[in-house]
Amino acid sequence: MESLTAFFKDLLDRYQELSQGKKLALLGLAAGGVASLFVMALWMRAPDFQLLYANLSEKDAAAIVDELKTLNIPYELGGNGTAIRIPTNKVHETRLQLASQGLPEGNEVGLEIFEKTTLGMTDFIQKLNFQRALQGELVRTIKSLDVVDQARVHLVIPEESVFLREKPQGKASVTLKLKAGRQLSESQVQGIAHLVSSSVKGIPPQNVTVVDIKGNILSGAKGVSPDAMLTATNFKFKRRLESQLERSVTKMLEDALGEGKVIARVSADLNFDKVKRTEEIYDPDSQVVRSEQQANESTVGAVPPGGVPGVQALLPTGQGTAGGPGGAAKRNKKKQTFNYEINKVVRHVTKPTGEIIKLSVAVLVDGTLDDTGQFKPRGADEIARFEDIVKSAVGFDAARGDQVKVEAVQFDRSAQREQEQKLLQESRIDLGFQVAKYVLGAIFILLFFTRVIRPLVNFMTTSVEVVPEGMPALTASEEELEAERQRLAEMGPKSQEIRKEVGEFVDADAQYSASIVRKWLREKRPGTE
Repeated sequence: MESLTAFFKDLLDRYQELSQGKKLALLGLAAGGVASLFVMALWMRAPDFQLLYANLSEKDAAAIVDELKTLNIPYELGGNGTAIRIPTNKVHETRLQLASQGLPEGNEVGLEIFEKTTLGMTDFIQKLNFQRALQGELVRTIKSLDVVDQARVHLVIPEESVFLREKPQGKASVTLKLKAGRQLSESQVQGIAHLVSSSVKGIPPQNVTVVDIKGNILSGAKGVSPDAMLTATNFKFKRRLESQLERSVTKMLEDALGEGKVIARVSADLNFDKVKRTEEIYDPDSQVVRSEQQANESTVGAVPPGGVPGVQALLPTGQGTAGGPGGAAKRNKKKQTFNYEINKVVRHVTKPTGEIIKLSVAVLVDGTLDDTGQFKPRGADEIARFEDIVKSAVGFDAARGDQVKVEAVQFDRSAQREQEQKLLQESRIDLGFQVAKYVLGAIFILLFFTRVIRPLVNFMTTSVEVVPEGMPALTASEEELEAERQRLAEMGPKSQEIRKEVGEFVDADAQYSASIVRKWLREKRPGTE
């Protein structure tokens, strides 16, 4: 501690001995060094900024900037104030916080327009504000779709009248700007038309016109097409089935051969016909008695005059029945009725939608590399085994005419290698920038101490001794010099060796030697301790 105090005291003494110009130069050099260190520290600690929001309106940008100031989050403005960038490590958290505040609101005016009402508002202004609010709310809802970037909605709301028997119908138009590389399907367009129609009273779906920013009519001047929606649904079902079979085949073979060594494509021919059939089948060979009726009638008594009616009375013998006139008569009558039921089978048959008619499967399998790195095709037995595995995976049915083809080819990996090289190069560049940032900082600090601090200390410690006025300069007399020469001559060769070592020492560090001499002179100065 004492040595450090003595060092600073000696440093202060050296500074006091400098001229006014050297003092100013020294202070400027020290201030520049401190400022350089400060700037370097700020540069190394400066965070990386990432885009928070872009294409903001002036109102939303101002509200977001005020909120960022409240949260003490640094930000940068770009794009003429329409883009805001903040530190990368705070982007996601800040978006959630701003979303909780309802920011950004967008240019659309929604139902919040009625939160600030003024006295004396006419009925026309209220209807106009209501229409603006509906349009704004519809725009916000449509923009929530993942494929829509921007949207505009215009409504023509009919006025109700008690004098009209038929209520007038309203109209609506929707202009969409889709995100890059995205498209709307037929079902999505019809969904937007239904959304507008269901949100505004008096506007049927056929009166909703949907266009894109290029003016192409996506929907309008026609009702919702059930056939188009059904076709889109069937196509999605077909693609989903094909994708599922492709993933099944690819994953199964890649688990055995390795990732990226299998390409599978499936084409499915499906039957989407809806068939409902009712059948009643009768079996005539199988009958069952359902009901039976029997009636027996027996009559005993006198025969009416003229004999027994019938053929018997007209016989040529002229003989009557045993019972002549007035005699007893007997008659029996029997009647049987059978009702039969034939077996009947009633069937209601509905064929499933999307029944597979035929499957066509094509699989490409990458070959192998031999010891020299050359492509080696796979054998026929191995291809046959792969074909059997694929048939089992897709549910092969020869009766349907399914086809499965497996081929071994050499895959082209040039694009993949170029992509890997590009990613590797980008990662190396990023790593190089990060390493260079710290290396430059370390080099700057090293140069600062070696080129600024050390020369500064040497400059102060080797300053020229100023002899105050009135103090005689220290000079040696002739006698003293002669005595010294004689003493050195008596020392002989040893003195020559010492002189040589002293000379080498002085040549090696002249500044340090001068400081020692100055210290000796100061100790020998009269009046010093």
